[in-house]
Amino acid sequence: VKLYKQFKNDEKVGGDSKIVRNVNDEDYRLRSKPSAIFFDCDDCLYFDNWKVANLLTQKIEDWCILKKNLKPGKAYELYKQWGTGLLGLVKEGYINGDEEVDSYLKDVHDVGVDKELQPNPKLRELLLSLDPSIPKYIFTASIKSHAEACLKALGVLDLFVDRIIDTKVCDLMTKHSESSFVKAMEFAGISRENAGGCVFFDDSVKNIKKAKEMGWRGFLVGRVERDTGEEVVCGECEAAMPEILDAREACPEIF
Repeated sequence: VKLYKQFKNDEKVGGDSKIVRNVNDEDYRLRSKPSAIFFDCDDCLYFDNWKVANLLTQKIEDWCILKKNLKPGKAYELYKQWGTGLLGLVKEGYINGDEEVDSYLKDVHDVGVDKELQPNPKLRELLLSLDPSIPKYIFTASIKSHAEACLKALGVLDLFVDRIIDTKVCDLMTKHSESSFVKAMEFAGISRENAGGCVFFDDSVKNIKKAKEMGWRGFLVGRVERDTGEEVVCGECEAAMPEILDAREACPEIF
């Protein structure tokens, strides 16, 4: 009976033009109660037409040029090769030691998010309506202070006290690395054997793909490609939705 109800709900969600659900009938089975919910922060809990994202990108470019005298575009080259600009700067010897790493992270995340983001009562209502027995976390590629600034501006910081998994928790590794997902599970006290209980909302296809490889349930937030404006296609997600406020329809079992 539970399986039937779940399937009928999935059919209903799949029929919603806003949400795309990937259901494999051959592997369809009853899903267990989630053990933890992980939310990305930037471009996931909010969408500002990538204003903050563009500010961060420009800050990183400027830092590399002004602080390290690197050629224009080198920051992007490092990002493409290593997964994050910081990891590339460290691996190629442009940054040395924890103090310089901290200085870089502080500088490039100083983008004044409080001027770009506003409180979102609907987001707060959504988060407060989540099943209180399922712990929720922020899992971000940025630093904790940036995530806190975003959450504060959105009016939801108090809902994630001591629940932020940032790039330092993940040893500066790219978010879509296996080690970052392992660190996130360790932070949440979840064993590898119970990875299937992890529900993950993110706007990055790369991150969703890695989540799938790790056994997580991934939900893609945002269906428009940043660079091209085309529709995002992600076969690895359980469902894709236009915005995080659609989470209730896409994954009702967490409410």
